[in-house]
Amino acid sequence: MNRNAVLWDDRLPKVTEFTLRPWSKTFGADYYGALIVAAEYCGLDSVPRAFPGTWQHGCVPPWEQVKPETIVFLAPREMPCFVGRRDEVNYLKEAGYSRVQAIGLPILYTDHSGCERIKDSLLVMPPHSLPTWKAEPSADSYVGEIASIRQRFDQVVACVSANCFDNNYRVAQFEDYGIPVIRGAGISDANALRRIRMLFETFEYVTTSQFGSHVAYALYYGAKVSLWGERPTPMLENLLSDGTWASHPDALDRLLSSETAQEAEEQLARFRVNPWEGFEDRAAGAWMLGEENKLPPAELLKAFGWTLTQRAVAEARHIVRGTRAWRLAAGLKRALCSVMQKSIC
Repeated sequence: MNRNAVLWDDRLPKVTEFTLRPWSKTFGADYYGALIVAAEYCGLDSVPRAFPGTWQHGCVPPWEQVKPETIVFLAPREMPCFVGRRDEVNYLKEAGYSRVQAIGLPILYTDHSGCERIKDSLLVMPPHSLPTWKAEPSADSYVGEIASIRQRFDQVVACVSANCFDNNYRVAQFEDYGIPVIRGAGISDANALRRIRMLFETFEYVTTSQFGSHVAYALYYGAKVSLWGERPTPMLENLLSDGTWASHPDALDRLLSSETAQEAEEQLARFRVNPWEGFEDRAAGAWMLGEENKLPPAELLKAFGWTLTQRAVAEARHIVRGTRAWRLAAGLKRALCSVMQKSIC
């Protein structure tokens, strides 16, 4: 690894892996340490046993509202769903999700890094890959473009997602040009959101070739943002390897449609400038993340079912359900339901 990358990584909160809860129960609510951040924000020593529901872990812009299920990552309609913005609440409620609340995205609940912004510094954030991808598109052209403009900045650092970093995607290409590479967000890293926030509070400029949550984060934390460079061509086999899109291929068709692309460009065209011409728009980032809906600690505790009383009830319920009598009663109930169902048929 490039020595400069090591020095950079030493400045950031350490990668701290934790065990994710089963996807079938969380639908990604604990990704990137979101619940750990929430618990600390509320003054708790650890994440309570009581699970609050699903919490949107990434920014979904309006033009990507192509299917309600894709916003909450297939969470069932009866589950409490916490999202960033009120337009998402309205969209989900119209689709039959009754327990929806806008509370802002998880990164809003992190603390300021305390870092000073470095003048003439550029953070490069290429689109991230997923562990389920079938193939990895070449990054040679994009990295070459970045290398061709590096002399315009005093410092240029590339940040690639944890999955890309761990699999050496894009890492070698950047390092071949002498551009330091640091590990970005990982879904099982308790400090993922803190690391990302610190980067966006430290670099003056941030550039990427494709819209994603990182664009909203960078805008909100005051970086000068640009969408620049060769745009990656969506690989259908990769998108369909993701369970959310595989379950709703019709939604994927709408996502990749020319109509969606046009709607996106109406909002994003102004950011398609050279990296050294990137600009701030904190208000746009605040809206995308749902800053106005961020809850104070006492209200977040209540919304998540984490008040002292709620936790006591949840703990008592857990103890009772672990007893032999409860298991026998549950088994008897299932047997009776099965008999009744057969008799009806």
